[in-house]
Amino acid sequence: MGELLTQIRKDNMQAMKDRDTVKKGVCSLLISSIALAEKESGKTLTKDEELTYVQKELKQTKETLETIPASRPELIEETKKKIAIIESYLPAQMSEEEVRKAIEEVMAEANLEPIRKNQGPIMKTMMAKYKGQTDGKTVNRILGTILK
Repeated sequence: MGELLTQIRKDNMQAMKDRDTVKKGVCSLLISSIALAEKESGKTLTKDEELTYVQKELKQTKETLETIPASRPELIEETKKKIAIIESYLPAQMSEEEVRKAIEEVMAEANLEPIRKNQGPIMKTMMAKYKGQTDGKTVNRILGTILK
């Protein structure tokens, strides 16, 4: 069992004791996602592989938040709590300025010009190098402002 999965299981037990239904729900979701992946692969996942599943849940929860109608503030608030809980299991997220600097470093290292056709290689390198610290949507948006 991976280090992150162990931590999430402990937090799940604590959430049950505290009767925190939101946190318990999030923990259960993450546990089932990671445990299923471990079962399918037949091995214990590395921390990076576990983080991939946590990021996937974060992305889906953020997409859910965007679809909630404004007339349901209680649902919006609960979803924001879920996002905060999921983010607590991820490494500190990079700020937009840090992402911009990282993109510029990647371009300098690989001798890439700031043109659209280099977007693929830059994205690929960024996502591999900063896995768990930023998401593709943010990198893509910032890259769009840099590339000509």
